[in-house]
Amino acid sequence: MEITRWTCVAVLVLAFLFSGCGDKIPQGKFTAEQMKTIPFPNRYNLPEAAGGMSLNVESETITTKDLAMPLEQQLKPLAQQGNLTAFRQTARPAFREALRSRVTDILLYKEAKKKAPENIDDPLDKAVESELSRFLASYGNNRALAENALRTMGYDWKTYRDFMRKLILTQSYLSKEFTDKRPIAHSEMVEYYNQHRDQYCVEGTVQFRVIDIIPEKLPSERVDPNETPEKAAARLVVEILDKLKGGADFGKLAEQYSQDAKASFGGLWPRITIGAGSLPAPYEILEQKAVMMEPGRVAGPLAAGGHLFILKLENKKEASCKTFDEVQDAIEQQFQFEFRKQQYEKLINQLTARVDTLKMEQFLDHCVMDAYAMWSGKQ
Repeated sequence: MEITRWTCVAVLVLAFLFSGCGDKIPQGKFTAEQMKTIPFPNRYNLPEAAGGMSLNVESETITTKDLAMPLEQQLKPLAQQGNLTAFRQTARPAFREALRSRVTDILLYKEAKKKAPENIDDPLDKAVESELSRFLASYGNNRALAENALRTMGYDWKTYRDFMRKLILTQSYLSKEFTDKRPIAHSEMVEYYNQHRDQYCVEGTVQFRVIDIIPEKLPSERVDPNETPEKAAARLVVEILDKLKGGADFGKLAEQYSQDAKASFGGLWPRITIGAGSLPAPYEILEQKAVMMEPGRVAGPLAAGGHLFILKLENKKEASCKTFDEVQDAIEQQFQFEFRKQQYEKLINQLTARVDTLKMEQFLDHCVMDAYAMWSGKQ
């Protein structure tokens, strides 16, 4: 979806911007992961009004097309069902979020431009050129491939350059605005750690290979006339274990002898979380044995539920939790991030207060109806 693509573009720019863009562009305060949770500018090369209702914000024009294009893949199938009521219920919140994002983009850029220092152009241009070079390098410096990617996003080099310039200037303005830090008590961070301890823990896991012998399913050629399937299976297990002791490859023997669905994968099972109870009977015996083994060791035969298992432990990871001291810096950073996120929301609310709410609601209704007519074919 296009909205996701613009978010990804913004995060890439932010990662560059916050690593330093010259003396004139301030450093940022958020990590790339944190930035993903904040809606930042999507696109600025807004088209002129082309008929129909539009909304003017700070001399910029927003049309139905601007909001509808990123939402088409999500909402067009619903419109084609022909139920206007159902479409409105789903589409209006989506269009509202898209409109709020677009209005926010415009207002933030206007504010950033107004407060930018007079000598911002040179460092800003260098930052843009650096980002364009980075974009080109991501396509192996193949300009044709890069241009094709830009066309897919709705850009050419000129409009993409303009987009990056405005985006970087906006982010520079935001990082300059959010310079205050929230005082955080040590006890507050300890309390947070205790309440969210699980997120700092890693579950224990095991992964193993298995040769699964099922006596009643043994091929007739493996059962001698004078023995039962159970005896034939026990004899086969001994033969396999002897081959393993002689240095045979476990995976190849699993392909040859194992009678379960994973034989074609060399008997390799997916990673199992210890204690999760994810293995049904009779396979739980495999986890029970694996947690007592060391990687590389072989065990068997393990008899359970009419199966004879030979088990090889591939790897084991013990459960562990990071201490408070290990995550204290991350917790403090999270507190500061939440504080700056609140600052951001406060700033956005102040800026959007300039916009006529009634006109926005009227425009929103128009967009939903216009999109329904366009996508349902009921124009």
